[in-house]
Amino acid sequence: MRTTTLTLWLGLLATPLMAAPLKWHTDYGDAYRQAEQNEKFLLVSFHDEEKSFTPPSEMRKALEPFVLLKVSTAATITVDTEEKSLLDCACFRPLKNQPGLAVINLKYRDEKYTRVVTTLSLDEAQRSSVRVLQFLEEPERELGPALLKDEFGLSWHTNYGAAYSEAKQAKKLLMLAFDSDNQRFVPGKMQVPLLRGCVLVRLRVEDSRELLSHPGLRQFHGDAGIGVIDLKNEGTSYGRVVNVLPAEYLNNKGTEAMLKLAQGKTDLPKLEWLTDYHQARQQAERQERMLLIAIDSDDEAFSPKSQSIPTLHGYVLLRQRIGTEYKDKDDSRLLVQFADFQPLRQKPGLVVYDFRSKDAPHYGQVVGVMPYKYLGSNPGNRVFSEEEREREFLALEPNTLTRRILTWAIRVSKGHGRTTRLRSADGRPDSRLMTWALKNSQLQCRYGCGHHAGGPMRSEIASTGPGDDIVDGALNMVSIWRGSPPHYSTMVRYHREFGYDMAPSSSHHWYGTGRF
Repeated sequence: MRTTTLTLWLGLLATPLMAAPLKWHTDYGDAYRQAEQNEKFLLVSFHDEEKSFTPPSEMRKALEPFVLLKVSTAATITVDTEEKSLLDCACFRPLKNQPGLAVINLKYRDEKYTRVVTTLSLDEAQRSSVRVLQFLEEPERELGPALLKDEFGLSWHTNYGAAYSEAKQAKKLLMLAFDSDNQRFVPGKMQVPLLRGCVLVRLRVEDSRELLSHPGLRQFHGDAGIGVIDLKNEGTSYGRVVNVLPAEYLNNKGTEAMLKLAQGKTDLPKLEWLTDYHQARQQAERQERMLLIAIDSDDEAFSPKSQSIPTLHGYVLLRQRIGTEYKDKDDSRLLVQFADFQPLRQKPGLVVYDFRSKDAPHYGQVVGVMPYKYLGSNPGNRVFSEEEREREFLALEPNTLTRRILTWAIRVSKGHGRTTRLRSADGRPDSRLMTWALKNSQLQCRYGCGHHAGGPMRSEIASTGPGDDIVDGALNMVSIWRGSPPHYSTMVRYHREFGYDMAPSSSHHWYGTGRF
């Protein structure tokens, strides 16, 4: 979540340069008594000679509800005149005598008063800064009044049902924020006035698997992001998710555009289109973002639907003409003749580079192509609306070209009924399942025919005829699967995790596999 990482969160909470350092107690008894007297949580940080938790001073806002205590893993405590290791106490056993964090509830006088309510190993804390923030929220989330206050004074529900009921009764928009261990939504100051008019709920992906499997929340695809449910305006959109921003494409302008669209406003933040290919690549690489290139002709040009604008703000954007030339060594060539653009077949359309996934094999490569004809009014192959096809393409999770295009084809294709959805790709793409799907697709290429690899997981496999391009091949493949009852029965079911991939054979047939 590019603008919702810990870096931005810390920036929003930045304190004056001369702010006093955080105060850490070193005596367990003193810290315990102070937390008890002030009705605060006691945060105990266990360290050894090699590992220690030292939060930056900018995290002080998140630490305000706590009295802070830092002790060694060798620290002892006297119990009934007997000295024993503090970590040997039953309440700290989840830390397994290793460095880590623990929170004792001395704030809420309920059945968990004086008890350790949550722990976090230091290894886990070091792997994910966002996880530390969630850890610090957990005591209030579990014991408090089910409302979390953020640094802007906004109140966030932690229960979906309660938030939905309030929004419905108050006739307001319901703003959803699903956070994961590595991704957390934090609004910018400009979005706060818009958020004050909504009922807000913040949930953890890991705790919301069943909720995220609901058809109404399918656009989240089981992962982190933000969205809006309209419980304000009577009409066809009432009670529905009207927009979703996946974590990968989330930024402040996109959030503002999404909220304004949901509120019926038209003054959306303007998209910024670059005009130079090399400049756009450099900017996308520097900002670690996806790069979207719109290649227009005299007859076809990309005019994004309003519902796509929030997601587009998460890209670096470049607009080019079909006849645009760039130097290639000593000669000049059309941009669409570059090897990277070969899947577009020199047609007007969209091209996506991934400069976000720095450690992935597809980093810096083309991971999306979409000739404009497949976003138009009559592409055939029984697909959903132009708006939905465009939105699903722009919101695809980072991955390889073949995986993204086949996933897109599943998500936008209709089932046997006019509104029936093929839900097999509504969950989270799983890298392990996708690797198996690719291997089986390549195996089919070698065999020259459809082949089921077998095993404990269900697979759906087919060979298309020659496609005009990769998108045509993917849509034809889905059409063939749709006509096979065993394959169709798997495609219409929801799977929490899935893996789709496809491969071209030497005879220009496409072979694909789905694993669940």
